[in-house]
Amino acid sequence: MRGRVTLVNSLSVEMLKSKYASVEHPTILIDGIALDIYLHSLYPNDLYLGIIPTITDWIDLKDEAKFVLSRFQSNHERVILPILMCPDDCDLTCTVIVAEVINRDNEVVWCRIGVDASKLGIPYNYERIGTDVNWLELVPEMIFDKTSYFENMKHVYRPINE
Repeated sequence: MRGRVTLVNSLSVEMLKSKYASVEHPTILIDGIALDIYLHSLYPNDLYLGIIPTITDWIDLKDEAKFVLSRFQSNHERVILPILMCPDDCDLTCTVIVAEVINRDNEVVWCRIGVDASKLGIPYNYERIGTDVNWLELVPEMIFDKTSYFENMKHVYRPINE
């Protein structure tokens, strides 16, 4: 019986400018390619080029930033994590790209990536994010080394100053 061969993707976060952000910001790179550019290459007719990570320092509303951070720090085995947002408003009410994340043993898996289509209601119920997602079928599952993943992603998901 042969063992399972797992191909591990490389994830890094670098300070780069993006199409609509004139200042450098933490940018998620998958196998050396900025995530927004990667999504744009798969879906060139959609508006993914220039969307930025859900940088907790950039999210205007503290409740939204706390919510994003709570999803990143979740102890649940599976969670829907906001990973990219529209750079215009830097909030969770515009375009939000999410990843279905499994945290296990020595790896973190992004099972699938999609555009959140959840109805947040008024007042906004951020817990609804991930209840309705238009999954991007062309994006494959991605597997990351757990230690490297959390070491890099801490530059996006920074603790919130009260």
